[in-house]
Amino acid sequence: MHFDMKLNEIPFAMIADGSKTVELRLNDEKRRKIRIGDQIFFHSLNDEYDIIRCEVIDLHAYDSFEELYQHYSKEEMGYQADEIADPKDMYEYYSQEEVERYGVLGIRIRKLEKPYLIDGHMHLEYGPLTVDYVMDFVKEAFDKGLDEIDILDHSHRFVEFKGCYEHLRKYEQQDVWLNQKTKFCNTLEDYYRLIEEVRKKDLPIKVKFGLEVCYTSNTESLLKQILKDLKLDFITGAIHSTDSILYDMSFSKELLWDKKDAGEIYRRYYEEVLSLINSSLFDRLAHPDQIKLFGIDPGYDLKETYEKIADALLEKDMYAENNTGIKYRYHHDDLGIADEMLRIFKEKKVKMITASDAHKPSDVGTLIYEATLRNRRGHYER
Repeated sequence: MHFDMKLNEIPFAMIADGSKTVELRLNDEKRRKIRIGDQIFFHSLNDEYDIIRCEVIDLHAYDSFEELYQHYSKEEMGYQADEIADPKDMYEYYSQEEVERYGVLGIRIRKLEKPYLIDGHMHLEYGPLTVDYVMDFVKEAFDKGLDEIDILDHSHRFVEFKGCYEHLRKYEQQDVWLNQKTKFCNTLEDYYRLIEEVRKKDLPIKVKFGLEVCYTSNTESLLKQILKDLKLDFITGAIHSTDSILYDMSFSKELLWDKKDAGEIYRRYYEEVLSLINSSLFDRLAHPDQIKLFGIDPGYDLKETYEKIADALLEKDMYAENNTGIKYRYHHDDLGIADEMLRIFKEKKVKMITASDAHKPSDVGTLIYEATLRNRRGHYER
C-alpha cells in the first residue's frame, strides 16, 4: 500500500537530502494501517506535485512524544545539530487529547529514487462515460508504473458549455466540427454520476477528475457562470482558438495560418493565455505553448512573453502543464514546453505537472517518465 502525507518546507527538504529518516505522526486509524514495506508519498505543502517517494523500513508505536523522543536521535527526527529536540514541538500539530487517545508513531523511512509519475491530462472523448472505459485508462496507467492519472474531458462534450462555442460557427469547417456526435453529447450530471461510481472502487492508483475548458476572453463572463458551481477536483484552462479561429485543426492552415501573419497569431494566442490566467477561473494551464504545433516560427523572441506568463502563473498560484502530446501527437521536436519556457518556469519556481493529452487508453503515460526527468533537469536531451 501507499500513503500520502504533507510536509512543511524544512522537513520536506531534509527528507529530500537524506538527513531526516524518521517521520513522527499521530498513531490514528489511518497510520495504524501502515506496514513495513509500504510506500509513503511526501507532498510539499507548497506544491502537491513536488513529491518524495519513501519506503517504510521500521515502525514503533509509543504512548507519547516524550517517550518517542527517547528512542531517536534529534538529527534523524529532523532537527539541526544546534537545535534542541523538544517533544513539545509536536503539540503544534496534535493536541494532548489526541496523543492520549491514539498514541504516537515513529516511522523510519528510506528515500527511493523512483519519481512520482503522474499523467495529468487525458480524455474519455472517444468513448462512453462508463466505469469500464475509465478502468481501461486506469489499467494502462498501472501497467506503465504511473502513480496518478487525472481525467479531464473537454468542455465541448457537455451541453452546458454549448453557448461558449457559438462564436466558432461563423466558419463552415468549424460548424461541421462542432456538429460531430462527440460534441455536446452529455451533461455534467452524467459526468458526476460516473465520478461517484468510480470513487466507490478500490483503485490501484490515484485518479482525479476535472475538465479542460476552452477559454476565450469573449466568453469569460459566460464561463464564470458555468464554472462557479462545478464539483470537480480541478479545472484546466486551455486556449484552442484566436479571434474565433481554431489554430490546431487540419483545416486551421486554410482558415488561419495561410491568411494571417504568424507573429500576430502568436501574439494573440499569448494575449489570450494571459487573460486565461488572470481570469482566476482555473487551477491549471493546459499545454502553454501549443501554438507552436505546426513548427511555424513566430519571427520574434518569445523570452519576454514566457516571463510574463511565469509571473502571472505565480501570482495566481496555478500549475502549468508540461504536455508530451506536442511530441507524439503532433511530431514536434520538443518534449512538451520549449526549453526556454521550461528554464524560465524553473527559475521562477512555477509549479508544473506532467501530462500526455491521451485521447485513448493506449496513449496514457506516453513519455511521462521522460518528461518527469526533463522537469528535473530543465532541458530535453534529444
